[in-house]
Amino acid sequence: MNTELTITPNLLRRVGASGETITSGLCRALRETTFSNRMLIAPRRLDEIGKEQAAAFLGFLEAEDEGAVRERGRQLAFEGLGHRSILMMAEALRRACRESANPGDEALPALLEAAGRYVNALLEGYMAGREEDILREQERTREAYLRARRRQAGQA
Repeated sequence: MNTELTITPNLLRRVGASGETITSGLCRALRETTFSNRMLIAPRRLDEIGKEQAAAFLGFLEAEDEGAVRERGRQLAFEGLGHRSILMMAEALRRACRESANPGDEALPALLEAAGRYVNALLEGYMAGREEDILREQERTREAYLRARRRQAGQA
């Protein structure tokens, strides 16, 4: 599915120049959804995640490495980022892309396509990570149940 993106160097510079806008939008989205995360994530970590995501997106525009983005999504799931947080972060990224280009810019569709591909890969990785977490938790629960049954059978 790797189609050739026609993001011009000029547009790439503009998106890079609006990196602070992208970062602040991502950080704001994460702070607004602080309590939707599965584990307690420190507020400063949310800002770090926002900065990391902005840098990862800008890197994706140049390298188009969807595998790295999927891995990043898995890591966010393992850290405990909640569904609502990752969805709000995805929307903030799309919004920042729309705002960073002029409406008449012919490269805008390519930028929006790239943002869509980035978000899709991030969500795929996140869902895979959540699935792995759930399976690990189910296995731990099963093992605890079996230990309790063995202990109970030994007492009878």
